[in-house]
Amino acid sequence: MELGSIKKIIFPGLGWLSVIMGLLSLAIINVTLLSGYDVPLANTFSSWVLISAVFGIISVFNPKSRTLGLWGMSISIFIGLFFVTIFGLGWTIVPFP
Repeated sequence: MELGSIKKIIFPGLGWLSVIMGLLSLAIINVTLLSGYDVPLANTFSSWVLISAVFGIISVFNPKSRTLGLWGMSISIFIGLFFVTIFGLGWTIVPFP
């Protein structure tokens, strides 16, 4: 198999995987917040967001999958900013639990 045909498959695949993992992470956040359960999301969830960001960065290097990579990276950045904001607001309300 030639390197060109592998590039046509790998980069868009990683871009789509990045977007799907980001959207799945957003769905998990929404379900967790709406259901009211205190589910510890630190270990598996942070690794999903990190893997989604890495896949987005990898797929940015190919011009045909650049938009998918940017979508995946932007979803991961949004989730990171969301957690930092929620932690900051929670810490200002109750600084010492």
